[in-house]
Amino acid sequence: MSRLFYLTFAALIAFGSFAQTASAAEDPHAAHAAAQGTQPQQGGGGHAGGMGDMMMQHMQAMREHGRKEQKGYADIVLQFANELKLSDEQIGKITRIHQAAQKSMEELGPKMHDSLKATHEVFLNPASDEAAIRKTAKEHTSLFNELVETALKSRNEINAVLTSDQLKQLQTKKVTP
Repeated sequence: MSRLFYLTFAALIAFGSFAQTASAAEDPHAAHAAAQGTQPQQGGGGHAGGMGDMMMQHMQAMREHGRKEQKGYADIVLQFANELKLSDEQIGKITRIHQAAQKSMEELGPKMHDSLKATHEVFLNPASDEAAIRKTAKEHTSLFNELVETALKSRNEINAVLTSDQLKQLQTKKVTP
């Protein structure tokens, strides 16, 4: 279970462009509660401890950093447009692919947020059995896999727009997200 949470967190950071949408639905006191190491008082409140504290801190960091525009694969490719000698047609195709993928990811964002929250709540509930925890985690994993598939499809479509020489040249670039 722990590995699933860590993988999910890493993915949420990598695909953080939807964090802003998800944070808009948050309780206005959640940031304060996270800073205090507690949960908002809606579900019983109190100190979450261990994994709960870590998740609250992570979610707070996502809210703070999620407001910044995150780079997507298209952004990385387009930053090298001059060096790769991309044509106007290629730039247009890449931009349209990126916009379509972004729309899909923005739709998945709130769903992922809700499923992670549900998994977290079931995990912290002492009355929850292992089967219930695994069920919500599996549902979240399914949404995460859908997000990854969307990102990979977009990446492959963008790579298909490039010539083989442009793709080889792009693969030599050092990129910092």
